[in-house]
Amino acid sequence: MMQDVLKKVVEFYSLGIFIYFVLINFTYIFLILISIRRLRKFTQIVNSDVTSIGEYTIPITIIVPAYNEEATIIENILSLLALDYPNYEIVVVNDGSKDNTLNLIIEHFNLRSIEQEKTSNLKTQDVLGVYSSFELPNLIIVDKLNGGKSDALNTGINFSKNPLFCAIDADCVIEKDALLRIIKPFLKYDDMIAVGGMVRIANGCRIEYSVVCESSLPHRLIEKFQIIEYFRAFLTSRVGWETLNGLLIISGAFGLFKKSAVLEVGGYTNTIGEDMELTLKLHEHYRKNKKKYKIDFTSDAVCWTQAPSHFKDLRGQRLRWHRGLADSILKHKKMMFNPKYGVIGMFSMPYFFLIELIGPIIEIIGYLVMLISIFTGLISWFFIFVFAMAYLFGLFFSISAVLLEKLSYNSYKKPSETMTLVVLSMVEQVCYRQITVWWRFKSFFNFKKGSQTWGHIQRRSFRKKSNKKQLSK
Repeated sequence: MMQDVLKKVVEFYSLGIFIYFVLINFTYIFLILISIRRLRKFTQIVNSDVTSIGEYTIPITIIVPAYNEEATIIENILSLLALDYPNYEIVVVNDGSKDNTLNLIIEHFNLRSIEQEKTSNLKTQDVLGVYSSFELPNLIIVDKLNGGKSDALNTGINFSKNPLFCAIDADCVIEKDALLRIIKPFLKYDDMIAVGGMVRIANGCRIEYSVVCESSLPHRLIEKFQIIEYFRAFLTSRVGWETLNGLLIISGAFGLFKKSAVLEVGGYTNTIGEDMELTLKLHEHYRKNKKKYKIDFTSDAVCWTQAPSHFKDLRGQRLRWHRGLADSILKHKKMMFNPKYGVIGMFSMPYFFLIELIGPIIEIIGYLVMLISIFTGLISWFFIFVFAMAYLFGLFFSISAVLLEKLSYNSYKKPSETMTLVVLSMVEQVCYRQITVWWRFKSFFNFKKGSQTWGHIQRRSFRKKSNKKQLSK
C-alpha cells in the first residue's frame, strides 16, 4: 500500500516539476534571446567616446553608506574623486561604524567639522557631525548614529544638493567613465527615474591608484563560481527585463536615481532588501498614479565589487538576499498578477515569486523525492530525464552568459580564463548550486531575523598601500 502511495507521489512530482522546468527554461531562453539583441547595442556604446557628452551632463550626488569599511573606504573615495565627470559631489555616510572608518577618512583627507544644511527631511537617526575641507569641497562626510543601510542612504539624500543621486557601496570601485555612461539614459529620456549599472567582481583583478588596470580570474573556486552567477544575473536576466521595462531591482552597489522621484515614495524603506524594495516602490507608485516613467539598466557603466571569499560570508550574503527578496515581494504582493501594473504585475513579479523565491523549495523537495525513489526502487526514467534536462539547461544558461560576456565585453582576455569559466559552469551545477539553494531554502524559516542589520563580509584592501598623492590628481 505504502509502495503504491510513494509511486503516485513520485509520478505526480515528476510531472509537476517537468511542467515547472519547461516554464522556467522557456522564460530563460526568451530572456537570453532578447539580451543578445540588446547587448549588440551595448557593445557599440562601449566602443564609443562618452567624453563628448560631458558638457550636457546633470549634476550628481554620489552617496556612499559605510559601516565598518576601514579596509576599503579610502580606495573607494579615491576612485570617486578621480572620476571623469564635470559636476558631482560625494557624500559618505558613516553609519555608526565600530571600527576606524571615520577617523581614517578625516585623517587621510584632512577634513574639519562644518555646518551643513539639509535639502530634504527624510526621517533618519540623529546626525553627530558633518566634515569637509577647503581642498576637497565636493567631498562631505556625514557621521550619524547606527540605523542600517537604508537609514544611511536616506541621510545621504537629506544632505545631497543635486537632482540625481548615485548609490554606491563602500567596497566598490567604479570605472572612471562610469558616471558619463550611466547618465546617458537620463539625457535621452525625460521620464527616466532610475538606472542600474553593471556590477563585476573585483577579486583577482589588479587595482592600482584605485583603478582596475587588469581583469583576471581569482584563485579561489568560490569566487570564480560567483563570477558565473554575476554574468547570468546581469547579462541575461537584467538586460532582458530592462528591454521589457520590467526590471525589478537596481543594485545597491551601483544605481542612479532621480532624487525627486525617490522623495515622492518616501525614500528607502528600513528593510534588508532596500535596493529591490525601492525599485518596487517606484514601479507601484508611478503605475498606480498613471505617471509615465522609465527604469533602465546599462551594462557599459561598470562597478567593481569585492565578492565573499569564504563560505561563511557567502552564506550570510545569500541568506540576506533571499530574505530581502521575500520581504519585498510580500510588501508588494498586491501587484502580483494585477494587469493594472502591466509587465511588472503580469510577468516580472510572478517570475520572481515562482522562480526566484519559491524555486529553492521546489528544488529541495525534488532532491528529497529523488533520494526516496532511489532507496525504494521507484525511480523512473522520466524522473531521471527531468533532472538531466534541468542540469543541461542550467549548464546552457551559465555557458551562454559566459560567452555573452566574451563576445560583448571580453573582460577576461586570456582564452584559458574563458575556458576555465566554461568548465566550472559544469561543476557549478552539481555542487555549488546545491549549496546556495540550501541556504536560500533555509532563509524561509527565519527571513525576518536581522532584517534591518548591515551584512558583514570580510573585506580586503584593494591594494597594499594607499597613495595620498592621488588626492591632487
